[in-house]
Amino acid sequence: MIKITSLGGSGEDSRNCFLVQYSGFSLLLDCGVRREIAETARVYPGLTKEIAASLDAVLISHAHEDHTAALPYLYELGYRGNIYASGETIELIPSYLRKWVDYVHQNSGCLPFDEENISKLTFRTIDELPCPVMSGRDGHIIGGLWYLLEAEGKKLLYTGDLCFDSLLLEADPLPQADILIIDSAYASSVLDQKKQYEKLFEIAKQVTAAGGKLLLPVPANGRGIDMFIYLSRLKLPLFAESNIIKNAADLSQQQNWIKAFDLPVSGFTSVDKTNRETFLKPGISGVFLFGDGMMTGNAARQYFEAVRADSNSAVIISGHSAKGTPAKRLLDEDFRIRNGIAASVQRLTIKVHNDENDVLKIVEKVHPEYVMLFHANEEKCSGLTEKLNKCRITAVCGVNQTLTI
Repeated sequence: MIKITSLGGSGEDSRNCFLVQYSGFSLLLDCGVRREIAETARVYPGLTKEIAASLDAVLISHAHEDHTAALPYLYELGYRGNIYASGETIELIPSYLRKWVDYVHQNSGCLPFDEENISKLTFRTIDELPCPVMSGRDGHIIGGLWYLLEAEGKKLLYTGDLCFDSLLLEADPLPQADILIIDSAYASSVLDQKKQYEKLFEIAKQVTAAGGKLLLPVPANGRGIDMFIYLSRLKLPLFAESNIIKNAADLSQQQNWIKAFDLPVSGFTSVDKTNRETFLKPGISGVFLFGDGMMTGNAARQYFEAVRADSNSAVIISGHSAKGTPAKRLLDEDFRIRNGIAASVQRLTIKVHNDENDVLKIVEKVHPEYVMLFHANEEKCSGLTEKLNKCRITAVCGVNQTLTI
């Protein structure tokens, strides 16, 4: 018997964590948080001391906080085993854990673990995992992998965060499997990546023609680099933070993870804390790309203060914005009115996950008997779950959902 339990992630948009149990073996797939300041039970997955004690291994798909930042909490609960991931993910995880800790401190939150736990975590590459595993690139972030496990005569495929539409990152074809735990972040939506970029270009042209500033808060990796490469090829005044430019240069060296691309050497102006104030003065128009997707840092506040009273300026939120973050509040029209914000704010999603059609196409290729959807709330997944069930696939989506095979 195989038992798969969502401790977080299924039926919600984050804190991804899945417990897989079979033949006396217990494996945790990812261990993330909800990027909010709230009580432990809401922010962290449903881990217990009993679960921590039962685990034989923890397998991480990629480094983002919603897949890793609960690892010190797992250690606090008593886990002392190894954490397995790609070498690139292992290198990235400590910085994302520190980023999470800093975010909690900056927003007067509480950590349910000792910060020293971060340095105590033990990492190993996936070739040392004590059970057979096949893996492939997920097209979401450097080091990100999907995994195929075999147990009890069944094949289990865990996609992690998956995207076949990245401009730069490679994603490997998925194998067939009996059980599929799949990223469905854009369930209930169908997004044409090419058209989304075309919309971005049109908005950028309109804002700059009016003499305004277009703010693009993005992750400093992944989607942020895709957008930097795209925008640098256009005849628009582009200002990019130095960390995004550096990450693009670093990415160009990661030949095992990327599609071939030409690293921009012109078509943009590099910005950092030493010259940012100069470029944000009134009268300077352009597109400003900075590495803070939810606008929680000091630089984001500086950028926003420069445009908040300017009706010719705009902010585009191109990815997930967690509850309580500045990006989420700015998308609320009532909030903008109450606070006298003149700049326009809108959401324009640049895909880094699967939409509904992507999930259906993947299911058609993988041919699973059982599907667990994650990375979107139950309401958004309801139509997709119904479609899968009509195809005689046992599909589930919800907090604390369990599949028993």
